[in-house]
Amino acid sequence: MGSGTAAGLQIFRAGAEGLGPDLQTWNDPQTWKHTYEGLADGLLCFAQDLFGTQFALDSEAHVVRFDPETAERTILGDSLEHWAQWLLADPDVHGAHAFATSWQDRHGPLTHDQRLIPLRFFTLGGTYEDDNLAVKDAAQCMRIRGPLTQTLYSLPDGAHFQMTSTPPPSDPDLLSHHALEVFADYSTLLIQDDDARLGEPEPTWFEALVENWINAAPGIVGIGAARPFDVPVTVDVRRTPPADDDVELQQADHVTQASLTLSSGRLLISMQDFDDELPRIPLTPGTYAVRVYSHGLRTISEDGLDGEDRYHVVLWPTDEDHPAQVLKRYPEPLPGG
Repeated sequence: MGSGTAAGLQIFRAGAEGLGPDLQTWNDPQTWKHTYEGLADGLLCFAQDLFGTQFALDSEAHVVRFDPETAERTILGDSLEHWAQWLLADPDVHGAHAFATSWQDRHGPLTHDQRLIPLRFFTLGGTYEDDNLAVKDAAQCMRIRGPLTQTLYSLPDGAHFQMTSTPPPSDPDLLSHHALEVFADYSTLLIQDDDARLGEPEPTWFEALVENWINAAPGIVGIGAARPFDVPVTVDVRRTPPADDDVELQQADHVTQASLTLSSGRLLISMQDFDDELPRIPLTPGTYAVRVYSHGLRTISEDGLDGEDRYHVVLWPTDEDHPAQVLKRYPEPLPGG
């Protein structure tokens, strides 16, 4: 029996012959469910829409809608007939029919093994515009979402995470932008994986941090700041590194770079403060290059208490090791030491 595919909706095939995912393989935990670490357990998924929203039978024989970004399960009925009635009541909304037809008219049809995935997830403010959508293998789409879903699901009650806005059309490689005010205790900040802990490193670790405004430890990048107060920090997450003709590198007073391994999928910027009220930035787990542009150092008052300093943190995925280094050094003694 082959798979059935209408615009926006795909029903998985049963048996070895046919196109698209087969029912047994799709529901094998190693196809994609393992990345959700239990959040998709007990579901027999039999169909999906254009964006990978799953339709499934749960352990109590309910037909449910499974949101791949939040793991939320919505009961649609107690039979496939109920599901079909729900679907046909508004196929454009419930099955993405109109959007799928429009996409196909503009870009051509997807293959039977492909779905659309937002580059910035809808949960985090991503849009349905073409520049936020990518065509990928359907199972890969689910595996990409799994870690983010775990991150959002595992945040403690009351915890904050940083919502994002739509990337400017002029910079399609920008995935998310975050504007923060962060307390720079002892004129230092830690850009870190939420599960990493610095502990009590050797004094030389902090000495290097004070001298260069950059140092690294497992899951942590330490940076310097000019004042031991709340300072403005903007964080941009990109698909790609900054351009070779990095204009901001020329404009900034001091620029540093290092690698950061993010295992938890939650980025935290603080100074060994893990309060639930501090915002966490959800990111796909992996290794990132971190570049820090420090601006406004010449505005610091003589007593070091006032100034218009600001810090721009840029991250992008990398397979390379970036040792902690100064890319551009401030020509005067760094303030805040």
